Amino acid sequence: MNALDETKRRLLLAGAVAEQPGEWTTRRVMRLYRAADWPAPMTRTARRDLARLHRDGLLALHETPGRRYYTRKDGVR
Repeated sequence: MNALDETKRRLLLAGAVAEQPGEWTTRRVMRLYRAADWPAPMTRTARRDLARLHRDGLLALHETPGRRYYTRKDGVR
C-alpha cells in the first residue's frame, strides 16, 4: 500500500468521525473500512489510523483499564 492509499483511508475515517459522533474504537473503524470495501483491513491499521488522527488533533483519547477509545475533539460523544 502506498502513501496515497493511506491518505485516502485516513480521509475516509476523518469524514466518518466528523459525521458520526460517539466512541471510535478499532472495532468500529474496522466495520467502517469493511463497509467501504477497503482491501484487507487489519486491527493494527485501524489502531494506527486512530492514533494518527489523535496526533493531528481531530480525536481525543480516552483510556480506562482494559479499554481505549477516541471521541471527536470538539467534545461531542
